[in-house]
Amino acid sequence: MNSRLQEIREKQKLRRQLLAQQLGAESADSIGAVLNSKDELKEIEETRETYRASFDAAGPSSKRKPQVEGEDTEEDVEEPKEELEMQPPDESNPYEEVYKDSTTFLKGTQSLNPHNDYCQHFVDTGHRPQNFIRDVGLADRFEEYPKLRELIRLKDELISTTNTPPMYLQADPEHFDLRDLKTKFDVILLEPPLEEYYRESGIPHTERYWNWDDIMKLEIEEISALRSFVFLWCGSGEGLDLGRMCLRKWGFRRCEDICWIKTNKNNPGKTKTLDPKAVFQRTKEHCLMGTVRRSTDGDFIHANVDIDLIITEEPEIGNVEKPVEIFHIIEHFCLGRRRLHLFGRDSTIRPGWLTVGPTLTNSNFNSESYSSHFSITQSHLSGCTEEIERLRPKSPPSKLKSDRGGGHPVEVGGVLTPAGEGTGNIIRTIDIEPHMSGVGLIYQNIIRTIICLEWV
Repeated sequence: MNSRLQEIREKQKLRRQLLAQQLGAESADSIGAVLNSKDELKEIEETRETYRASFDAAGPSSKRKPQVEGEDTEEDVEEPKEELEMQPPDESNPYEEVYKDSTTFLKGTQSLNPHNDYCQHFVDTGHRPQNFIRDVGLADRFEEYPKLRELIRLKDELISTTNTPPMYLQADPEHFDLRDLKTKFDVILLEPPLEEYYRESGIPHTERYWNWDDIMKLEIEEISALRSFVFLWCGSGEGLDLGRMCLRKWGFRRCEDICWIKTNKNNPGKTKTLDPKAVFQRTKEHCLMGTVRRSTDGDFIHANVDIDLIITEEPEIGNVEKPVEIFHIIEHFCLGRRRLHLFGRDSTIRPGWLTVGPTLTNSNFNSESYSSHFSITQSHLSGCTEEIERLRPKSPPSKLKSDRGGGHPVEVGGVLTPAGEGTGNIIRTIDIEPHMSGVGLIYQNIIRTIICLEWV
């Protein structure tokens, strides 16, 4: 790590030297002195002229008084004035511009208020733009939406009463036959131990890394029900493409991309552990959601309840845990009670889920006992109350004819979309609210920028 840090510092030193040559600075440390624009230099010069003119006004404004013995004549008084005007400007006067931050680089921004530039604010302070998104926690997210708040409360109560007891099995998916579980699952959450997770966390990995060829060999299609969903944590690099290939191999198609955006409010600054395979600092991870194409499933999902973003504080160095909010999103969305978490840990064991992983310290799973919870017809569904059905958001009816020539419409997740297109608002889009004054359109682009780019 020290050699890597030393290499980065050497490159930074070389960049500053090259920049000093281009700007005509004496050295790399004096770059700030030449970064002022012409308008700023003109403003500084006008301020200096005003400062000097204040001395000129003192001479003519005084009235001529009769000469008194012992006083200096007017000619004698004018001499110091001439001497004052000829003095060179003092370099240490209070009107001298001092370079303190990179405000100079704000030229060309659309906003007149530099505080709206979250990108520049990150460069100056180390605070990531996502730090300024408000009401991201589960407790305060729906404070201004009483119907949604009541809906979440009712759904949480229903889920807690219909959950099966927590079950867990210590097994390595590499050698364990998933068909021995003897159950078809409605929801499968995969959290494979990818190498990039442990590179970014800065800790040694005690178990074997999984590459995408090994993940693709998992027989997920053998344990998934006819109506089912797969949630696959795939990191933020090559996994975005390879994860889609895995979903396709298992018979699913990607319909959503749940993005986990990491804030650094408690520890602002640049990432301490750099990924040697990445050009930019990575501040997000992706969880791909796959679904099976089907005709009707209004009794199986509740769409538009949660958002497709998870915004939480970045874990401490050495922590590879995923946010617990992913479980809430899945439970609110899918009404199926047969839920499987592959590559789980002791900390992820929870009611309503079967947790399977190589690092578990104990096992209590029994296939017959687990299947007995779903022996009655339709008992694998949690159901829905009349109040929940009344409060939950409904997708607007779509036209049966496609004007874009996309083929026959197919109902996916309760949303009619032309064949081959996405599912639309299966998970509700985030409602962005500004934190700084006068943000306007700039704030609406923050999430798009975070998702499309990684912050330097």
